[in-house]
Amino acid sequence: MPPTESARALRILVASSIPSPIEEPFLSTLIAQKNIAVRSIVDSAEWKTSTPYASIPNVSTDRSQPCRPFSDHDDVHRTAAELCAWADLLVLAPMDANTLAKMLHGVTDSLILEILRSWDVSKRTLLVLGMSTLMWENPMTKKQISKIRRKWNWVRVLHPLLWTFESKGKRYLPWEGREELMGAIQNQLDLMTLGQDVDVSMGQTPKHSLSLRPAAKPSSPLPPEIWSMILDFTGDWELAKRLNVYTTLPTPQCWLRAASKEGPHSFMDKLEWAILTGTLDDVKHLFNTHTAPQWLSSQAVRIIMRFAMVPLLYYLESNHADLFWASFGHAFLPDKASAVFGRVEILEYWRTSPTFLNKEYTVDAIDGASRAGFVHILEWWRNSGLPMKYSEAALEQASSRGQIEVLEWWKRASMRDDGHVRTSGDESEPEGSVPPTRKPLRLKPGKAISFATQAGSLSTLRWWVTSTIPFSHEDTVAKLASTHGHVDILDFWQLLHGEKMIYDNQVLVGATKMGHRDVLEWWKKSGLRVEYKTCDIEEALEDGVEGVKGQQVRRWWALNGLNLGVGTSEWMRTKVLNQS
Repeated sequence: MPPTESARALRILVASSIPSPIEEPFLSTLIAQKNIAVRSIVDSAEWKTSTPYASIPNVSTDRSQPCRPFSDHDDVHRTAAELCAWADLLVLAPMDANTLAKMLHGVTDSLILEILRSWDVSKRTLLVLGMSTLMWENPMTKKQISKIRRKWNWVRVLHPLLWTFESKGKRYLPWEGREELMGAIQNQLDLMTLGQDVDVSMGQTPKHSLSLRPAAKPSSPLPPEIWSMILDFTGDWELAKRLNVYTTLPTPQCWLRAASKEGPHSFMDKLEWAILTGTLDDVKHLFNTHTAPQWLSSQAVRIIMRFAMVPLLYYLESNHADLFWASFGHAFLPDKASAVFGRVEILEYWRTSPTFLNKEYTVDAIDGASRAGFVHILEWWRNSGLPMKYSEAALEQASSRGQIEVLEWWKRASMRDDGHVRTSGDESEPEGSVPPTRKPLRLKPGKAISFATQAGSLSTLRWWVTSTIPFSHEDTVAKLASTHGHVDILDFWQLLHGEKMIYDNQVLVGATKMGHRDVLEWWKKSGLRVEYKTCDIEEALEDGVEGVKGQQVRRWWALNGLNLGVGTSEWMRTKVLNQS
């Protein structure tokens, strides 16, 4: 089963349509970074000479041309689709003028162009052009770049790689875009991981936004001392600073420099501090007196999202469009507002904003809201008039987290007039005139029962059993409960199914490997026939946990008939627990 909580790496697809001196150093730098996974496509001629990285060649999709190392041209098309699905970010570095022209006209005669034509435009693309100075200065290039900037807002054009021609051949000019490219990638990594350390129980005010404060401080019916006590109790330093309430809480590491006596130094530090503690006028003043950056820091974005600073979003959208799009464009706002911050105000802003006419968002929005327990966010999506995009992860993650209220919401939202829920295989539509927003949603239970078992959420397991919703993967419950040491779930499952409880010899193997002596004892006393092989148990003991838990299961097996000093036939013979 996939993990439910661990943060994954930013997956970057690097594609080069021509050989260049920047490719290998760039890939070396990327591969050395933490939290980044890289796959690359290189020029076919360069691939034949081999590279120190696992790359694939930019083969032709023309069926009359060879396509090695792919088995056939269908394999090329399949690989393009797989890479598009895998990657979070596409980096074209460099792309030559010929490929640029083909891209703008939708041509798909190579693997790179096939990927560009198939690319999900809710995911960003970074473009480094590579061409001669003569081509770069040609009006056609300026026209093409202008079109990309006006029409292709998912593509960010960075500093080009240029060259001239001399008597000795091609001479590359110094490339000044490395820092810009790495900064853009770091920005994407920061935005993707934004919210992974956010406590969703803190700072959530679904009905009222803690936006940028007005110039005049509102009167409070409570004395300042009481407010200080309340906010000290919450442990939320940022909320105290946002509300301008004195606190004795220690300053978080990320705010030490800005909160010091010297105050913030760089423009971004000053901007972050103004966003947290100042007014909208303070933020405007900073922008009016400084050159706007290419993008906001992840800390600035986090504060804007956390406190639903809609007036500031309006200001950035109207006055700093490029900065706004780089920081909040594509699916970022709806996904993070739904899955991480639980802010209806930002969702409503996004829904009505002219910048987001296509209303791009991913399944992460609704799946994440389910995981976080944001019923009010799910209800907003249901009433928004927008299509509901979600996957099996919505119910799987809610089950893993024990979000019973979320599960109840999904059950109500899927209920048909006849009292039955609409599941993923149910294609029937309700009769009569029903508004699209109120049509029963299709439930996608997926492996919800397995996720609940693995997490040890007995209350969730009980909910599924009594919900009348069809679900599968019941055969995994005994094994997962044994492997993860959940005796209470084993008790419940046996009470529910009795002798018809589904299990195999892996229940003892998993418990042994993970050091759960209490689970082994449960199976011994269960009255159920449990088989095992000495070879499997020996392997589990060798590969299993060490320390006290490892010693406990070894001692348990020694007391319950395990003999490792036997012949091969006996070693592989199927035995029954507590029977000779």
